[in-house]
Order: sequence, then C-alpha cells, then structure tokens
Amino acid sequence: MAKGDAKSTIQHFVKEGRRQTTVSQIIKRYKDTGKTEYAPIPARTISKQMLKTQKKIETLFTKCPTTSVSIVAKKLNIPKSTVSDIRVKKLGIRAQNQKKAPKYVKDQERRAKTGLQKFTKKL
Repeated sequence: MAKGDAKSTIQHFVKEGRRQTTVSQIIKRYKDTGKTEYAPIPARTISKQMLKTQKKIETLFTKCPTTSVSIVAKKLNIPKSTVSDIRVKKLGIRAQNQKKAPKYVKDQERRAKTGLQKFTKKL
C-alpha cells in the first residue's frame, strides 16, 4: 500500500464518519502484521494438572448432571469455587436442578385436565 493510498483511504473513511486515528491505526496494523485483527492477548498456559482436573469435572457432570458442586469438590479434594468456575466458565455447563412432580390428591389430576379443556375451548 503506497502512502497516497493510505491517505486517500483515511479520507474516504473520515467522510463516512470514522475517526482518523482509528483508520490510521488499522492501516498501520495491516502494514506491520498483514492482518487487520488485533494480536491475541498472551495468557498463562494451563498446566497439565488443571487439564486433568477439568476432564475429571467434565466426566463427573456428564455422567450425572444433577450432581452438586460440593459433592464433586469433595471427590476431587479441591475448593467448591474452583469446581464452579471450571464448570461454568471453562466447560460451559449450566446448573440442572431436580424438580419434584406435583402430588395430586384423589381426583385432582382428572379435574386439572378437564379444567384445561374448558380453557382451551374458550380460545
């Protein structure tokens, strides 16, 4: 990209309402790296032990999704907060709670169904 091209490109995007500094930084980044995207932020690498722990947590929750965090933490001998963070942030597993079925008394179940039929007939 020649210097005149960069100048005309900046002017073009400024006319469209973009900031000049933003456009010039994008052009500079493209000249330096060949890409317009930002470079990935360097992060701490995950230890092998943590990877093993993540796999154990994943297997425990996939075998029984209703398992509580405290039970898994006791099995693996790690803090509950660590298990919860790994489950939600790393693995993306949402909480699943058991819901009790309603306890019907005598003819309550039959009456509930007939009541719904009356409601649907009105619609």
